[in-house]
Formats: sequence, C-alpha cells, structure tokens
Amino acid sequence: MPKCSVCGREFREDQLLRCYDCGRAYCEECAPRTIKELGVCPDCEEVFEAEEDYWGWE
Repeated sequence: MPKCSVCGREFREDQLLRCYDCGRAYCEECAPRTIKELGVCPDCEEVFEAEEDYWGWE
C-alpha cells in the first residue's frame, strides 16, 4: 500500500493526493495547501515560482 510522504501511514491509492510534478503522496491530514489548490507540493511550487521570476512568466 502507498504511504503518505509526511506521516508515513499507509492509505489506499484513492485516499492520497499526489504532486503531479514529483509524485510525492500526501494524506488529507498532511496535504499542504498547494497540493489541494494547485496540485503541486511546496517544493515544486518554489521551483515554478523561481522559473516564473527568471523568465518573466505571469
């Protein structure tokens, strides 16, 4: 069974939220705001923001 990358508890696949970029899994309790709103974990969001700043994307 897949595990939450934060708390380590096992869940069914349909109970986990995954970052679409890196694939980390989060349970509902551990899921950060960015996973729920944007579909990416905080680490991947930082990368996207840095790229936006560098390339001037909006």
